[in-house]
Amino acid sequence: MTDTEAGADPTLVSWDPGLPNERTRLAWVRTAVALCSLSLVATGVTVRHGMGGVALAAFSFGALCGTALLARVGARFLRLQRALHLGHPLNFMTDALLAWWGVLAVVAGAAIFVLSV
Repeated sequence: MTDTEAGADPTLVSWDPGLPNERTRLAWVRTAVALCSLSLVATGVTVRHGMGGVALAAFSFGALCGTALLARVGARFLRLQRALHLGHPLNFMTDALLAWWGVLAVVAGAAIFVLSV
């Protein structure tokens, strides 16, 4: 039963079936896959050049963040669908923080790698 069928004011309905939630989910999947794969490739290059330490740890942390994002995408999609249908506020801080930490770790690892070579 939709909000309009339940007698709610149609101007106050918070759910629009045309909202691009599926595209948002796919964007999160692309972000997670790109972060994870870039981090794994960078980790391999770092190991091949015989470097370890901070650069290797930063790239590994980036891969871990990408993997965690990828694992959370399905549950996040369901939470967003539920929040949109019920009109609840959306909370995406955990996913955004994972993405930022992963990207910052890759950038820091790349800077350390470039300055060390």
